[in-house]
Formats: sequence, C-alpha cells, structure tokens
Amino acid sequence: MTQREAAAELRTTRANISMIESRARKKVALARETIEAYHGTLTEHSVRISKGTRFYDIPPLVLKEGDKRGIHLRSNLVDIVRMVRGLQPSCLEDGRTTRSVTFFFNPAGKVRVGVPRRQDIRRSSNG
Repeated sequence: MTQREAAAELRTTRANISMIESRARKKVALARETIEAYHGTLTEHSVRISKGTRFYDIPPLVLKEGDKRGIHLRSNLVDIVRMVRGLQPSCLEDGRTTRSVTFFFNPAGKVRVGVPRRQDIRRSSNG
C-alpha cells in the first residue's frame, strides 16, 4: 500500500504517514541492534569470513573453527550454505562474498550468522 493510500484509509495526511513510517523504521533498526547485542552476550566464539571469500570455502572455514575450539557445531555444510544465501541484503556476487560476514557459535554448538556492525569492524581492525 502506498503512503497516499494508507493516508486516505486512515483519514490523515501522506506526510503524517511518512513520519510514522520513518519512526517505525528507526524502531525496527534499534530492535535489530538490541537483538544482535543480546546474541553477542550468548556467544563466545566467532569466525569472520573476509570480503572476497569464495562461497564454497565458507562452510569448511566455519566448521574448522569449531573443531579448533573443540566444539561440535550443530550446523552442517548445507545449513551454513543456507545461512549465507539467506542473508539480506545478499552478500554474494559471482560466487564470492561482497562484504565480510561473521559466524557466531556458542559452546553448545549453536551457529548463527551476521554481518559485523561498524563498531565491531573498527574493534577487530584495531585489535
């Protein structure tokens, strides 16, 4: 539905709908950051996949990191491939990553994927 259609249905102005939509987008972004921070408190390990990494090299890198730490990851090659393909917006082009991607896993082996936030990138490049 367009802003104009929503405004007509709610009997308000398009500008008011635009303002409401803008506020909602900011709240959703803040909620995503909060969830990401929460997940960060639950995970103890991560592996960062660099920009330009070949798509099919990603699963072995993630699984190897789990092995290095003595953690049996509950995700297999197919699961990891699906996680990467499911990222929005897509981070794949011509079979390579277009940005860095970080996989997080906890001692129980639960794996999740995310794109590092700007402050994480700054910290990892300094440390």
